[in-house]
Amino acid sequence: MKATIVWGNIILCGIIAIFIAFFFAEGTIAENYTNKRFVAPEFFLVLPVWVIGALLVSFYFYRSDLKNNSYVIIILISLLLWMTIPAGLWFSSLFLQGK
Repeated sequence: MKATIVWGNIILCGIIAIFIAFFFAEGTIAENYTNKRFVAPEFFLVLPVWVIGALLVSFYFYRSDLKNNSYVIIILISLLLWMTIPAGLWFSSLFLQGK
């Protein structure tokens, strides 16, 4: 059950991270008045930030036995993985300010 929670969370979080990166990179209807598909490609930097977080979470659970971790620890570490998405958006906005 614990492995299902961990891997299901990583996969779901990855899918959400991809959707968020594409949404912000393509811009909304009001922002995308050009013929370009990606108005702000800086927002694709969300994905490398998320991948680094996912690798760290995977490495942690690989090194420590899942049977020895409580559900509270698993949920807290999973929340840290979800926090990489806003961290990636913040990191991407730093590059947007330089334009």
